[in-house]
Amino acid sequence: MQVLMQVLTLFLLMLCGFGAVKGKLMDEKGIAGLNTLVLSFAQPCLILSSMQRDRSPELIRDLMLVFIFTCLIIGLSGIIAHRLFRKEAPDRRAVLTNLSMVSNCGFMGYPVITAALGEDALIYAALYVSAFHLMSWTMCAYYFGGREAMRPKQLLKSPSLLAVILGMVLFLTGWRLPSFVNNTAAMLGETTTPLAMFIIGSRLTGLKKEHLTDKPLLAVCGLRLILFPLAVLLLSFTPLPKMVVSALFLCTAMPCAALTAMMSELYGSDRALASRGVALSTALSMVTVPILLLLI
Repeated sequence: MQVLMQVLTLFLLMLCGFGAVKGKLMDEKGIAGLNTLVLSFAQPCLILSSMQRDRSPELIRDLMLVFIFTCLIIGLSGIIAHRLFRKEAPDRRAVLTNLSMVSNCGFMGYPVITAALGEDALIYAALYVSAFHLMSWTMCAYYFGGREAMRPKQLLKSPSLLAVILGMVLFLTGWRLPSFVNNTAAMLGETTTPLAMFIIGSRLTGLKKEHLTDKPLLAVCGLRLILFPLAVLLLSFTPLPKMVVSALFLCTAMPCAALTAMMSELYGSDRALASRGVALSTALSMVTVPILLLLI
């Protein structure tokens, strides 16, 4: 019950963002500025501060398992979705496939995992997000435009992924940032949860009633928010450590990734469809995530 209350608090933060935009207290430029603050500063700092912990053979093994299984989960999700949406037009098929494949594991995943599993679980989420970026600019990009669309160099432009790499160096070597640097990173990192949820809520203003009648989008939400997470939960019956399964499950249970909308514009696909998918799945996650939390 305590975890559920914490997650409902996160959704209340989303409603604050929704109300701020609806009430015209913030415009698109303001939200864009907050988005940059979170992606370029707060989230990387959160990752860095969370990864400065003592290593152990068991933890290293678990992190490798998270990375490997994340790639497998995203890859299999893409294959299934691409097959299911085979009758759609090529640009719609690419968008629907990507919406189904990847979740908002960083922006929304970090706050939810912190609320449900504690701050020690953030290191697992960081490895999930690193695999997410790898798959986004390879396999996800492939569905948009074939081999020539794959852009692994884009990985070097992600502040969060660079933070994961630096964090892994600190984690594996046992080195630590100077205390004043670490304190700064921790303070900035603590702003990630409220700002991220506020921004997500602001994006819900684009949601309209007719989106609920778009059957392919509803199918995407069913895959993204229910079927794929439940499939991941079956790993509970394997020898995998409970924390690994819980992290994989919660990250997979997040709504469609906002990155899909950006990639849709980059590759000339249906950006409007991608934006609707992100907004609709985020709204529906306010119902599905609390329910799925009861299963861990």
